[in-house]
Amino acid sequence: MYSLLAIVLQFLSGSVMYSYLLARLINVDLRRVGDGNPGSSNIWRAKGMKFGIIALILEYFKGTFPLFLFVITDVVQDEYLIAIAALFGILGHAFSPMLKFNGGKAVATTFGAWTVLTKWEVPTILGTTFTIFTFLKSKGIIVKDDAFGVLLGFIVLLPYVLYKSYSGQAHILLFYIGNLCIIGYKYWHDWVKFFKKLFMTKHYQNS
Repeated sequence: MYSLLAIVLQFLSGSVMYSYLLARLINVDLRRVGDGNPGSSNIWRAKGMKFGIIALILEYFKGTFPLFLFVITDVVQDEYLIAIAALFGILGHAFSPMLKFNGGKAVATTFGAWTVLTKWEVPTILGTTFTIFTFLKSKGIIVKDDAFGVLLGFIVLLPYVLYKSYSGQAHILLFYIGNLCIIGYKYWHDWVKFFKKLFMTKHYQNS
């Protein structure tokens, strides 16, 4: 009963599109910003760091609450059910009923969900990877494509996930696969476009 409640409430929490609501309050139509994604990255582009950070924090915390309360009070203890509930929070953001199931790309919400499952381990790995990627991108050392940065983060995370699974925490692998499927669906066209561009560039250089 409590497990089902945790799943449902986490999905509802994830489906609240804070960036979209915040943008409406300041008269910004996120559909006309960047790639049209109703997430924190586009409100950052439209109104700068102040509003971007507020939206980012809200999207992060909806990936942790209310599931975190169920976990710390031991109301829900099964690791697989916790992983499923965390996934439903990400699903809520990616396919929000609030926007007719057309939600955001769920990166910030993903960080929040991983925090519940692994405390600061995975957020530290992903955060470090994204920081290094952003630095190299700014120096022109690596491709300037945020979609590639997200893919790179999940690739770097894989050894950690496999180690945890081998150590008896198979729910981490379950969550990783589900998370990657959601992120992959949201970023698929960006990834295809990136690799096509990369292939065409290499083909042009070799010809």
